[in-house]
Amino acid sequence: MFMHYLIKQFLPPVLNSLRWFSFKYGWKGDYHSFEEAQKKCTGYDENHILNTIIATTGKVRDGKAVYERDGIIYDEVNVNHNLLSVLLLVAGRNDNKLTIIDFGGSLGTSYYQNIKYLSHLKELNWCIVEQSTYVAEGKKSFENEHVKFYYSMEECYADNNNPDLVLISSALQYIKNPYEMLSHIQSFKAPYFMIDLVGYNDKNEDRITIQNVPPIFYGVEASYPCTFFSKEKLEAQLSKNYDKEFEFISEYEKYYINLKPFRYEGSFWQLKN
Repeated sequence: MFMHYLIKQFLPPVLNSLRWFSFKYGWKGDYHSFEEAQKKCTGYDENHILNTIIATTGKVRDGKAVYERDGIIYDEVNVNHNLLSVLLLVAGRNDNKLTIIDFGGSLGTSYYQNIKYLSHLKELNWCIVEQSTYVAEGKKSFENEHVKFYYSMEECYADNNNPDLVLISSALQYIKNPYEMLSHIQSFKAPYFMIDLVGYNDKNEDRITIQNVPPIFYGVEASYPCTFFSKEKLEAQLSKNYDKEFEFISEYEKYYINLKPFRYEGSFWQLKN
């Protein structure tokens, strides 16, 4: 144990940080287009991945597990303090009522992560807009008094009067045309907007990579395109009708695009008057 401590203390910082680097998994490449990257991927919407998420989320729903994320069961809830703070802030500004659109929210990961801290709210509507296969499964097995699933923003708004907050967490970077989708979502003019778990390129241009995921997540190796945004470009789009209230580091662990380190980031926005 003492020798382990000494090695840790004298290990060069660069080598210590590289413990998260992998030659096989993670984010690789710099592709000209989403389509070019996609041709070399196995895709995110495989049935096996969905079935894994159904199984793990089902355990959380049924009280047999306390938390899941990306198909992995955890022994304790990994509280996202940034998201929880925003949920409580928006609800507090709205008489302890909250209607949230969780865009790309899987089968309710963020809902189950936060629900124990929201039980005091007078009203809670958690609306998940997802891929059609997730929505079909969500409607069949995961809807409850708070959670509803929708195929589109239009369908969601038709069923909910004036949602308070749009959340996009670890989803925008996996969309083929992210700026078009973001512009479409912004057009609904929700009072508040939160972007979370986004990776930014270190240059003033987007970088399209392939994310190679180890089988520990879904029980099978998977790969799919992933965009690292120009922060300036992404925030310029959001700034068209939103003002940024604050930004934050989503996770302090360093990850790598090839050998370039990055941390996941997020930001909270309010609709302009």
